[in-house]
Amino acid sequence: MLKNYNPWLRLLMLFCAQAINVPHKEESKSQDEIRELTARVIELEATSKRLRKRFEIHCNDFLSDVIEMAALSRPLSLGMLYDSQRNSFCQDIFMWDEDTLARMKVSLPRPQTYVKVLENDSPQERFRVLEMSPVLQSGTQTGQIKMTGAAAFLIHPEQHQERATLHYRTTTRLDMISQRLLQEVAPSALVGQTTATHVVSAVYFGAQAFMVFESDSSNHEKNAEIVDVLKIMTSTFCPNHIISSLNASEKAKSSLLACSLYIDVGDWKSPVSFDKAVEIYGSLPTLLGSKDERAVPLKVWLYPLKKLNKSSVHAALSGVSENVMQRAESILEHLRKQIRICQDIIKDYINVNVIMQFLTLEDKLVEFLELMQEYQTTFQKEIADIVHIKEGKRERSLQDLLKRHSQSPFSAEKTNQWLENKETELKILNDFRAADITVVKSQAELQQIISHSQKTRVMCLTLYSPDVEDSFITALRQYIESDGSIQNDSLLFKPVSIDDKKIIKAQLFIAANEDAEQTKFIAALVPSDDFPEYSVQFYRDGRIVSRNVNLGTKSDLVQISHIKHISVSLKLNQSDTKRIERYIVEYRALGDDGSNNEPWKQIIFDGPSIRETCMISDLKSGHKFQLRYIFVEQDCMNLSRIMNFQTVVTATPGKLLVNKLDRDTLRVTWLRAETDQDFPVLWYNVEYKEAGLEGWSSVQTEGLECECTLTVLHSTCYRVRVSAVYEDITSKPSEETPVPVDVWNINLSKRKSSILLEVLKLQTEKKPVELIDWTDEESEVKGFLQCLPYISQLRFDRFVYYKKQSSFQFLVNLTVAASKFETTGQNYTELFTSVCSYTSFPFSENVPNHQCDFLLDLWSHVKDYESQTGRSVLPTLQPIYQSAPAVWRIKLSERKSSILLEVLKLQTEKKPVDLIDCTDEESTLRGFFQCLPYISQLRFPHQQKGSSNETEIKKRLLALNLSFEVPTLPKEMIELSMEALFSYMYYGKWDFLLDLYSHVKDYETRTGRSVLPAFHPVYQSAPAVWSIDLSERKSSILLEVLKLQTEKKPVELRDWTDEESEVKGFLQCLPYISQLRFDPFVFYEKKRSVQFLLNLIISASEFDKTTGENYTELFTSVCSYTSFPFSENYTNRHADQCNFLLDLWSHVKDYETQTGRSVLPALQPIYQSAPAVWSIKLSERKSSILLEGAPLRGG
Repeated sequence: MLKNYNPWLRLLMLFCAQAINVPHKEESKSQDEIRELTARVIELEATSKRLRKRFEIHCNDFLSDVIEMAALSRPLSLGMLYDSQRNSFCQDIFMWDEDTLARMKVSLPRPQTYVKVLENDSPQERFRVLEMSPVLQSGTQTGQIKMTGAAAFLIHPEQHQERATLHYRTTTRLDMISQRLLQEVAPSALVGQTTATHVVSAVYFGAQAFMVFESDSSNHEKNAEIVDVLKIMTSTFCPNHIISSLNASEKAKSSLLACSLYIDVGDWKSPVSFDKAVEIYGSLPTLLGSKDERAVPLKVWLYPLKKLNKSSVHAALSGVSENVMQRAESILEHLRKQIRICQDIIKDYINVNVIMQFLTLEDKLVEFLELMQEYQTTFQKEIADIVHIKEGKRERSLQDLLKRHSQSPFSAEKTNQWLENKETELKILNDFRAADITVVKSQAELQQIISHSQKTRVMCLTLYSPDVEDSFITALRQYIESDGSIQNDSLLFKPVSIDDKKIIKAQLFIAANEDAEQTKFIAALVPSDDFPEYSVQFYRDGRIVSRNVNLGTKSDLVQISHIKHISVSLKLNQSDTKRIERYIVEYRALGDDGSNNEPWKQIIFDGPSIRETCMISDLKSGHKFQLRYIFVEQDCMNLSRIMNFQTVVTATPGKLLVNKLDRDTLRVTWLRAETDQDFPVLWYNVEYKEAGLEGWSSVQTEGLECECTLTVLHSTCYRVRVSAVYEDITSKPSEETPVPVDVWNINLSKRKSSILLEVLKLQTEKKPVELIDWTDEESEVKGFLQCLPYISQLRFDRFVYYKKQSSFQFLVNLTVAASKFETTGQNYTELFTSVCSYTSFPFSENVPNHQCDFLLDLWSHVKDYESQTGRSVLPTLQPIYQSAPAVWRIKLSERKSSILLEVLKLQTEKKPVDLIDCTDEESTLRGFFQCLPYISQLRFPHQQKGSSNETEIKKRLLALNLSFEVPTLPKEMIELSMEALFSYMYYGKWDFLLDLYSHVKDYETRTGRSVLPAFHPVYQSAPAVWSIDLSERKSSILLEVLKLQTEKKPVELRDWTDEESEVKGFLQCLPYISQLRFDPFVFYEKKRSVQFLLNLIISASEFDKTTGENYTELFTSVCSYTSFPFSENYTNRHADQCNFLLDLWSHVKDYETQTGRSVLPALQPIYQSAPAVWSIKLSERKSSILLEGAPLRGG
């Protein structure tokens, strides 16, 4: 078939042959060279022969006698029958059922698209484009084939001269019937009953479109213009791009064109305009659907039915019993199957590498295939010859043929066994190749590996030799050559099967190859008289140690007796048959993923040293291991199968919970470690890490309790873990549990800053660091400086006040170190100020009273340091003083106001100052006065226990003296100072303001200076309510102060005097107050308060007579409100108010009775406005008084 398959090899062989027959004049070539060249030619001939046969085998699926035909848009599918006489497809008749066709169908993707412009409009050009054979051409002309879809282009009229056609063709897939199905016997009933001649074996799917553009003109030049327009369309499917690419002339020409459409998919009316045709053209790539489900047949391959029916006995014979025909059919099926199996073995990509390596094995397979094919042909010919025998003798002849076959070496039993042997051999070789086991083919190669292997140990499995002549192939060949005559020896011949023991040996050898790290495993396909097939030899250092190695020995001689956490105990037994001379116990750990890459470790026991038990220790708890052993007997070495075992798991305690009870105490609880009863937990080991300390500290629990209290003074414990302690091992620690840390409390005199730095880097967010103590050692200062990027605030312990000087120096050292410390991209001076710039610096939010003293002393210390060293440190501290403190607390008796002034000037915004005490020292007061412009509020804290009211007033007045003693200060400065001074005051401000007014008036009288105007803003804004003790304050001063108000405010009396002049003086204040109230405690002095009101009424009526003014009306107006005589905020107001009003009424009635004066009418407006509800106790109060007072309410 392929005699000229490799012309290059044939040329080479001719050249070599000529070289061998060289003339004697070229005697310069030696006989050795000629022999070498001859051997090379023979080798090339053999290679050429192998390649030719291999190609024939791989190409045996190529169809012969197959018709290739254009489908012409006709509906057809795989398995459909075709009648070549009528040139038609049998639409409803299929050779096989749907399930068989679906199972045996092969579908290959073949996506391809092209677009061409057809300028020639001849019938021959149309036949060529549609790929129509002469048979199809004849069918269209006679009307046998109806032209539809794109094929209808063939019958487009030829009346127009100016015409060009755009041909679009796309392919999607190629569907084929598997050749395996075509080689099967076809359904004989179907073949015999149909007139069909072929079956559809392959279909090429896709779609075509012909777009014929034409006009009525016959100008050749204009026809060229149409072609140019269509060539633009072949470059793109975008309609917009096509239209935009046309010039004016082309657009004008195209507007006159009409387009006829012949398309396999879609339904359009024809003809259409040029623009519509362009639109349709742009949609062509999408017409087949997203999955090409609307593709139509483009080309079809037809397989002749006669080939399907060629081997059918039923078709060839008649008059033969059904049983005999079935036996003949079975033999033919067997021969086809054996041939197919042999072809599959050779073609299988899994076997390719092995077959290429062992060419003699391929030669045997190819020769077996050729002999089988030759026998198949002979057998079919003999069946065909029986057809010519008389019908009565046909069955007898066929029976004789079947008997000869069963006695021949081609019988199913013998050929099946031979193929099974070859499949087994190939599988073993493939398995060796997959396991990376070297297979050697010669004795020299074997010795080379044994002697020069990089590994000291070599294990060799001796296999069969493929180069030995195959006696079964010889028997097949002899049977063919003798024309089917049966020899006695061939009758007895049957291939010997490869038994299971040999296969198991090969499998055990492959399994043992897991030890390839220490031992070289090879297989030898070398004939040997010393070693039987499938025997294993063991070599060490190039010398044979054992000629007989038994692999996979049962592992009952060495038994695992006890497994613990980190050890395993073994029991070594003696063999019942032979004395064991040596035990070698090997073990290795498996990887977590089950891998076995670890080397084997050995324990060797020789002769007398073999003891009954041994222990393997230092194992890993809860880990998987492999164990095997080798025992040496007198004549062989036995390698056991690999045993797997796992050491006892050391259970880890469960999830930890950590509760921080206080600053120094933690309570840790955890879940009990789940363990085996044979391996109980003895106790637990609790470990914890502290910031700044290396390693873990630990505490041991008492027994199995699952909780522990950790008490570590000044501890910053940030990690806790727990381990279970067993008899022989301590478990892995539990997962490290973080301890909630709000503040890192660190003693740097005992802890390393480098360790602290590592801990701080683990934080997910920055936390404050509070220093308990520190060191001035330069390396530690620099070390702590590197911690600053990982902390939010730098704090000191609250007891730092007792070692202020040391803390000041530490901060100075940090500042100096920061200015010197250089690192890429990091400004440590800014870092230092950022961690110190917070309101409560250098303490936590619970600010102690001495914060301000600390800050002022720090400033003073740094100033002295700068004076002594000449270094500039204070600018670094400026941001700190701009943020801290929130309020300045000052004792002027202990502190120089000049330091305070310097610090206040650094502020970006004013802050309050609490003046704790004062001093009489004039310079200090003057200095403090200069601070007032930088203060938002001057506050006087509540009186301390033991300090008298007089002392408090003195303290406050002294704070004001300076403003009256400095005549050179401008008025604006005094006003600014006063505004700062009085913007906020605590309880007692009313008395202070009245005393201040009196003091200022005396100052003006004494000095002649006008100071009071500076105080007007203060008195116009404060207070909201005047709470006055008239027994200690003159009403005349109150009157002057009230006159300064811009609006009236209530006056609440805490106490009063019955002195007539003071009563009249207070009466003159009434025009300047909104309400007259009494302090709630007045209830305990009701008689005095009632009498005071009575005195006021009497004085008001007398004052009305003498002055002509209506003070009685003024009095009732300031008393006429709902809650009189109390504030609305008084809690127990309602009951006390009713009692007060009834007592007042009763008291005034008694006064009227005694004096004859009329006072009650003046009180009537008061009772009309208060109270909203009367609350009365009739057991203590006469209802007559209520009767008199209640009707006075309005309405």
